[in-house]
Amino acid sequence: MRHMLCALALLGAMTAGASSAANRAGHGGLYDSVRISTVTGDQGGVRIRVYDGPSPTVDFELCEGWCNGSEIFPAKIDGDRLTFTYVSRWVSEGGAPGADSIRVSGRFVRDGLMLKIGDAPPELVRRARPRPR
Repeated sequence: MRHMLCALALLGAMTAGASSAANRAGHGGLYDSVRISTVTGDQGGVRIRVYDGPSPTVDFELCEGWCNGSEIFPAKIDGDRLTFTYVSRWVSEGGAPGADSIRVSGRFVRDGLMLKIGDAPPELVRRARPRPR
């Protein structure tokens, strides 16, 4: 009986670890909501590549008028939740560099990633479909 209880406890611990890893698995990939205005030609939206695993990161690009390229930030994935801090870098009129730290949180949903950037309302960023080869 004692051996059976030990075996069940070990199985439970292994299953909990596997389900935790499974929660993180499958979230990696490209999510994209960037659109081009037919009137102005401006680009707007978000492009984010999620790298899950033991040390998750995101390659994040926020497009407002145009897309300037992305930056990689450390991230936390907890179940279906994603959080990271986006650092928006800028240069003042006088040429001095500056930066703003903006909290980003999201929830992985069936169609993609429901992303909230700072105080803005949440936005659905759809998982990009793989391109045919």
